[in-house]
Amino acid sequence: MLQSRREILVQLAGAGLARAAARQQQQETKDEVVASATADQTPRVGVVLSSFDGGSDHDGTKLTGLARPKPVDATLNASELDAMFRKAVELSGVRGQDIESIVEPSDWVVIKPDIAVCHDREGRIVPGSVTDPRLVSSLIAWLVEKRLGERITIAEGPSWRPETRVEVWTSDWNGAFGGFTYRKVVEEFSKKHAGVKFDIVDLNADKALELPIPGRPSSSRNKEGVFFIPSTIQQCDKLITIAPLKTHARLLAALSLGSYFGILPEAKYGRTKEQVFQLGEPHEILVDLYGYHASDYSILGGGWGLEGDGPYGPDARGVHHNVVIAGASALAVDTVGASVMGIDPARMKHLELASRKGYGSTEIDLVWTRGNEVEQARRAFRLPKGA
Repeated sequence: MLQSRREILVQLAGAGLARAAARQQQQETKDEVVASATADQTPRVGVVLSSFDGGSDHDGTKLTGLARPKPVDATLNASELDAMFRKAVELSGVRGQDIESIVEPSDWVVIKPDIAVCHDREGRIVPGSVTDPRLVSSLIAWLVEKRLGERITIAEGPSWRPETRVEVWTSDWNGAFGGFTYRKVVEEFSKKHAGVKFDIVDLNADKALELPIPGRPSSSRNKEGVFFIPSTIQQCDKLITIAPLKTHARLLAALSLGSYFGILPEAKYGRTKEQVFQLGEPHEILVDLYGYHASDYSILGGGWGLEGDGPYGPDARGVHHNVVIAGASALAVDTVGASVMGIDPARMKHLELASRKGYGSTEIDLVWTRGNEVEQARRAFRLPKGA
């Protein structure tokens, strides 16, 4: 009997899908650990403004604030942002939902920033359109301190336009992030910690495998039911996303799930990844891409965000708003992130679809936020035109 193309692809993709199944088993085991430890499986999300000076948790527990709080529009140095990151990670932690329960010492950890575009149409750097590299450095430092991860990779597939291309791995973003570059971050950690492999993978150049969409496909015009997925995304043990609070003309806001457009290889979907939209609506495509390797932990924010016609429209502008949002559930983190931006998560179709497929809830009342309340952290971002 002749096999269908999809059946052949399933067989060829056996190794990658086996890894996905192993990750699912790890997730189920983690869920069992959480369930056995406590009946409360409410997702925790840490929310920390640079001004956080302490407070009380929902159950009355006293929370210690930052040692040196700063105004939410203050210019922060790397150590001040690092303190916010560590506090957000600490507050998001509960057994089974903290990074130490998720990442193993022997894991290959991929850190996926959002560098979809770093400039406007005139070529000017817009810092809120990219992940703050200082947050990436803080995460790597934290993993190294905890001895988690044998290999730590920064991986992204930046989109670009020929007239305004910027070398994203060596750019210092015109000093917007204190001179940090991704290349320097990797080089400095490599010098200090010989026992861990640190590297950068450009997903545009990574070997891509044509793989069936896990589960039932959502992308309505994807007749073959496949996407080209970089091997790094499929083969790594753990995936941690770090994205800015950023508006998006197609999605309303991009955030953790929206950053998954960056896993699409340029050779298959074009420099700006526009060709992928022949296969379905943006929200459908994102949920399918997310299924190949759902984020194991998600971080949002930094020193800058983006409002207006993001990510590279003429009306896109940087927003100086110091906040870090972190948690093990990407949907919970994105729900909180959207709410902080003044956006009703129910309006974001990809979050609704991801929730229906079982990736989590988009009900803000079902998320246990710790640190700053959403109302305290809220700063209404100007939305894309027509939103």
